[in-house]
Amino acid sequence: MTADTAQTETLHETRLETSLAVWDIAPTVAAGERFSVKAGAKSSAGCALGRCRIEVLDDDAVVASGSLGDAPWPGTDALYWAELELRAPPTPGTVTFSVHFDAGDLDEPHQDASSPFNVSVVARPDHTLTVKVASGGMPIEEACIRLGPYRATTDGSGQAAIKLAAGRYELVVWKAGFDMEPVPLAIHADASVDVEARALPQDDPDAVWTA
Repeated sequence: MTADTAQTETLHETRLETSLAVWDIAPTVAAGERFSVKAGAKSSAGCALGRCRIEVLDDDAVVASGSLGDAPWPGTDALYWAELELRAPPTPGTVTFSVHFDAGDLDEPHQDASSPFNVSVVARPDHTLTVKVASGGMPIEEACIRLGPYRATTDGSGQAAIKLAAGRYELVVWKAGFDMEPVPLAIHADASVDVEARALPQDDPDAVWTA
């Protein structure tokens, strides 16, 4: 082993770890539309990473980049973050991007880091489906709604509006303490559907979400 090799290995061994986080990823993104995610980096030693570059890659191509802010994410002591905007591919499907952090410019030697994340790309929405969920005439708030890749949650009035492409779906609604049958739907125009929730017995308030 040469002296240069030994020195390189020593530097590599003393590099601090860098961890990445990606959040605020939309459950679905329309094909070709722009969307944003939040990405952050944290030093294992709590070093300040503000103003460092962070990128989003599609394979080896950089599709979004930015600089980490000077202040950590609220509630953390060293997770420096940025909001990055990118464009969804033109074809529906599940797409894997990766966030990459290059630590080369830091005074303290750190490891580079990469972290993958998935985005569900759907066809451009043609119509709006309004779902109303109630039990015995009372609206059900925060009920989870799923139609294929589309997701939504009911508001205080028990309603949720979902933009989706034309096609056939199975409407699944879930809320702890209630039972609701799946509803097959064919969407060809704007539509509205009422879902009646049946309250489960009090000894089974936490039914498991199995859909």
